[in-house]
Amino acid sequence: MKRLSALILSLVAVPALAAPGDWVKGVLPVATPPAMASVDLPVTLPRANPAHEAWAQQTPDQRLVYNVSKPQLIVWPSSLPADADAPAVLLVPGGGFQFLAMDNEGFDVARRLDRLGVRVFIVKYRTQPVPDSIDGFKEALGNLFQKGAPVDLTNRDYAVADTQAAIRLVRRNAARWHVNAAKVGILGFSAGAMTTLATTQANAADARPDFVGMIYGPTEKSEVPANAPPLFAAIAADDRFFIKQDFGLFHAWRQSGAKVEFHLYSAGGHGFASQPNGTTSDAWFDQYALWLKANGIVSR
Repeated sequence: MKRLSALILSLVAVPALAAPGDWVKGVLPVATPPAMASVDLPVTLPRANPAHEAWAQQTPDQRLVYNVSKPQLIVWPSSLPADADAPAVLLVPGGGFQFLAMDNEGFDVARRLDRLGVRVFIVKYRTQPVPDSIDGFKEALGNLFQKGAPVDLTNRDYAVADTQAAIRLVRRNAARWHVNAAKVGILGFSAGAMTTLATTQANAADARPDFVGMIYGPTEKSEVPANAPPLFAAIAADDRFFIKQDFGLFHAWRQSGAKVEFHLYSAGGHGFASQPNGTTSDAWFDQYALWLKANGIVSR
């Protein structure tokens, strides 16, 4: 009887596992951070959004920006010599097209990339219009991340237009920013990876990335552009958003004759960009850095 009582007590003491999307409940408004050096991107696909851009936090070190209606290219401060030409990596954060994960998939990754000898830019693309209040924003988040509402892929079109504008802008200002115009790549996360893939598939002559990275993005078979650039992709097997997709994209990429490197981690969930989990997905950045070097994009 004592053993049974002890077992009951131990079961009661086990904390309940967090439900998917529980983090939405803790989202809080935060002040807009100080402006960073940035350039407004030309809008090639207009979209009305009467709401005001605002910032929130998932945790104190994980900030989100939503109702982005003015696309910008953030020019990350470089540790490279001012006159040294270097490859460029454009970061494309995710957020279900409802927000941009500016710390986890933007600023935090930019700091690590800077040490690899590349010039870093963050694409602050337009997000889906949501209600002009923190409560309205949280309701929209809940619908997507808790109730599982489908992502409205029409929002991807605006993100792609802004990412293409960013690539064009970096190449046009290659001399000013000391960028090697023949080595302009993009690295996208989640919805940003969806944007990265669609931007690459569009294959616009003046907005075609020279190398591509997709972190926890689409994996199922889709169109491979002609003369596809080298592709690096990584995802965890327990990613709840892409878990039902096969890996046909990477087979098709390889069959086209293009270079591809794909990492399927046994665990890590979704959103591990700058969030160590104690799983093998923690190694993604080091493996991406090795890939950049192996492909002759960087020399460090």
